[in-house]
Amino acid sequence: MGSRGKVIVIAGTTGVGKSQLSIQLAQKFNGEVINSDSMQVYKGVPIITNKHPIEERNGITHHVMNHVDWTEEYYLHRFEKECNDAIKDIHSRGKIAIVVGGTHYYLQCLFNKHVDSGSKELTSEENQILNSEDPELVYDTLKKCDPEIACKFHPNDTRRVQRMLEIFYRSGRKPSETFAEQKTTLLYDTLFFWLYSDPDPLNKRLDDRVDKMLETGGMEEINELYNFFKAKNYESGQCENGVWQVIGFKEFLPWLTHQPSVSLEDCVERMKIRTRQYAKKQVKWIKKMLIPDINGDYFLLDATDLSQWDLNVGERSRVIAEQFVNDQSITEKHAPERLTSLIAANTVNKINSENLNQYTCHICHDRDGKPLIAIGERNWAIHMKSRRHKSNSTRGTRKAAYEKWKLMNKEPSET
Repeated sequence: MGSRGKVIVIAGTTGVGKSQLSIQLAQKFNGEVINSDSMQVYKGVPIITNKHPIEERNGITHHVMNHVDWTEEYYLHRFEKECNDAIKDIHSRGKIAIVVGGTHYYLQCLFNKHVDSGSKELTSEENQILNSEDPELVYDTLKKCDPEIACKFHPNDTRRVQRMLEIFYRSGRKPSETFAEQKTTLLYDTLFFWLYSDPDPLNKRLDDRVDKMLETGGMEEINELYNFFKAKNYESGQCENGVWQVIGFKEFLPWLTHQPSVSLEDCVERMKIRTRQYAKKQVKWIKKMLIPDINGDYFLLDATDLSQWDLNVGERSRVIAEQFVNDQSITEKHAPERLTSLIAANTVNKINSENLNQYTCHICHDRDGKPLIAIGERNWAIHMKSRRHKSNSTRGTRKAAYEKWKLMNKEPSET
């Protein structure tokens, strides 16, 4: 084993089979699993948070899982400490650490690039702002403290905005200045797998999984969460924090609170839509953030056809991991033939920070009725070409023309 110790990372969307692969690799290479999913750190509700069933873990030890109370907010800096402590513990016993989970920005703790948030104690006012459950207040505060970093985030990206503001409070430095000085090197000798599935079959699997979850105890867990939610007199804004962000709870809240014209079937469909959207967001994060950080040094595993899992995922990952663990040159290609176009399209240079600026469209609005915000030139260009924007632009032009016509044809008032 190398001086830094070995770490295997399994990235990929929800429902693609990351947990199954982590168990297989842990059994083969004397490893233990470290969870990097922000919902699976919370106690209980194993179905709705998609914890791998204990009976299917085959005795493999799992770390950083099932230990946080529902009243707590779990921040990146806490994961950073718990993850690295677990890695050190696993390495001290001569084992391989296997990091797996869907919260991919947690993987920042494996790089030297992460920002030291400092050790300064928060004042009562700072604590009040960070835990205000008011995304607009948190974002506006960050904008005053560090406008350069604030414009890189969407105002509704509450968790990351909170994290940036916390860094400012604890370190006394603007995060934008600290990030500009950071280095991007790995703390450990790390192998990255991207477990991938084509969208159409994955979406079918995700829909089926939601149905199975609700049939096998997920509905009971949602009710359990709701009873706690009511007992604490929480408001709907709490759904932006902690365990209440889990996919399923917010989607069922209108039905649980007996809102009119909301059926159980509506909530199930919303949960499926949100799950599919989350998977799409995870792929974007891998492409835009993870791959540039590791300079495209990762290996794609094709989980599209589950009937071919043993060959396309099991055998291919075993060969690659075996060479990695034994400090040999990896002879496998970075992508199977069918996915070479995907890996070629995403072997990109680091994202230029100038491309992550914030753009505001005053013609289109978000679900809160506020001007729509896009982050990055690419997303802005996509929005400007979208059917939605063109429709709203045309509607605005028609309305302006109509108002002008009314004004021109207005009859003179009687004297």
